[in-house]
Amino acid sequence: MRYQRRDVNTWLDLFERQEQSGLSAVAFCRQHQINIQTFYARRSDIRPQRTNNKFVHVKREVTTVESRVEDVAQALSLECASSTLRLPVNVSPHWLASLMKALNE
Repeated sequence: MRYQRRDVNTWLDLFERQEQSGLSAVAFCRQHQINIQTFYARRSDIRPQRTNNKFVHVKREVTTVESRVEDVAQALSLECASSTLRLPVNVSPHWLASLMKALNE
């Protein structure tokens, strides 16, 4: 079989087509008569150069906080673990947000 020279855009197109085909890289390369070692080598060379993504995936821990309004006492209760904080229902939302931010630090 004769060696076929492909440019970067052609390789990017092939990588995309392989992913969309649902076929493994090996099956895709067999079907399109592409040398699998060349496919893997070009994929590892070209893809990182084209991915200039500077974003970093950050996992955020979520803390569950229960709240309820007690009709009798007209208070807002915040419970977290073994602590309970009772506040008047008309507490400023900005003050409450500042308090929660400070507690989270």
